[in-house]
Amino acid sequence: MQYHTNSATFDLPAPLKDKSMHMFVMRDDGPSEFSVVITHADVLPEESLADFGDRLRQELGRALPRFQLRGLKECQVGASPAIELAYSWRKDGNFMHQRQAIVLVEGPAPGTRQAMMIAATCLNAFTEEWNAAFDGLLASMTLRNPLSVAAAAPKRKVVAATQPYTFALSARRRSLHVYANQAEACRKTDPREVELETWAFFDAAGNRLQPHFTAPNSYDPGLRNTGMYQLAAHPDPDATSLLDNLHLAAIYDPPMDVPGLPHLDAVRNFLEQQAA
Repeated sequence: MQYHTNSATFDLPAPLKDKSMHMFVMRDDGPSEFSVVITHADVLPEESLADFGDRLRQELGRALPRFQLRGLKECQVGASPAIELAYSWRKDGNFMHQRQAIVLVEGPAPGTRQAMMIAATCLNAFTEEWNAAFDGLLASMTLRNPLSVAAAAPKRKVVAATQPYTFALSARRRSLHVYANQAEACRKTDPREVELETWAFFDAAGNRLQPHFTAPNSYDPGLRNTGMYQLAAHPDPDATSLLDNLHLAAIYDPPMDVPGLPHLDAVRNFLEQQAA
């Protein structure tokens, strides 16, 4: 197979795989305050962009000490769908900070795909200057071998829940609650706040649930009756999962009647096991 780089073109022997890396640093000696590294990784045949992001996040959590996901969002790289992870980890007594954008591109062989990963690293928390620098780099990027939109962003697989647990995430309080079942979640969550869409609900596999009101809230000053609602599967199979939103939870209310979920890391591990 003929192989192309910025500096040369050559015939690549068939057994060899491309593990090339581009590294951009600010200084020749010692770590840079800000650096960017571009690498590629293989994508499994049926793996979507979201699936690859989930797998990468799990691998980072196992490999990096004190790994903490600080943000997860959809974005674009070279007009192609992409996702970005923001996270930190502990190294040599300090916390490193990284933003990593991931986009799927065509692989070196016909019909194959690769994940192209653009990672910016800071020795300290990202400043406005370094955030702007990385945002500008991503905005300026043009892909030489992009995938079609449909191939780059296939439907996310919906995992069937194996437990009756129901998770409730309050956007206003940034708190996550776990209930033994959907009925308990409905009883213990204020219907007025649910109507204002300040709560998001998920089943035990992390799939999004949608509330349906069976009795409306009353705002008559003389009555002030609260409504009643039930939860059902969300109609959009691509609705963001609890794993995608778990970084929004700053407060966790450990459940008394749901054993094995004493903290947020346990919740994350439980959801990852459900997905696996």
